Amino acid sequence: MVSCPACGTENGLDADDREGGSCRHCKSVVPFPDLGEDEIEVCHDCLRTGKAAITKDTELGMISWEQAFEGVTHGLPGLDRADFEMVPRDEDWVGVRLSPEVMFEMLRTPTYSSIQGERWQFCCQQPMVFVGEWSREDFTRRAPDGDGCRYFEQVVQDTMPGLWEDRLHDMTGVYAFRCPSCGRVTAHWDIA
Repeated sequence: MVSCPACGTENGLDADDREGGSCRHCKSVVPFPDLGEDEIEVCHDCLRTGKAAITKDTELGMISWEQAFEGVTHGLPGLDRADFEMVPRDEDWVGVRLSPEVMFEMLRTPTYSSIQGERWQFCCQQPMVFVGEWSREDFTRRAPDGDGCRYFEQVVQDTMPGLWEDRLHDMTGVYAFRCPSCGRVTAHWDIA
């Protein structure tokens, strides 16, 4: 987060690109600070207080600083969810209207580690709580009837034949979420 030298408005600049930008208020140039060549890191306290923001990839599309001010996710091609207001974007891309407060909270939330990138889940019109990366043993332990395979098939999205039997190993990640309102559990997976 960098303050505009002309008007003092706080602006989010991309730490990966290390490039300045235009002030969101007065359109003046906001230069990227000279932080050297080391990887840019942020502590939990600075993240939570809004001194930095982490773009989130979600099942509703990307949420970055710009989208949070707009109140609409970047979207995904063909996205269609009856539980959210859909907002047409470019071409066949569709975003989702969310409250800016929810979006800014997501930007201040630490990211979970995954193989191919996060995909934060939503339920009851709010972000779900990330509860961890689950193994076969975790599904079996948490299954109401002790049948981990059946619970896996109920919870994990977009599974493929043999995922439980053959492919759920060290090179596969299963990322579980819980809804803070209704308690629903869901998960997505990826593989190296």
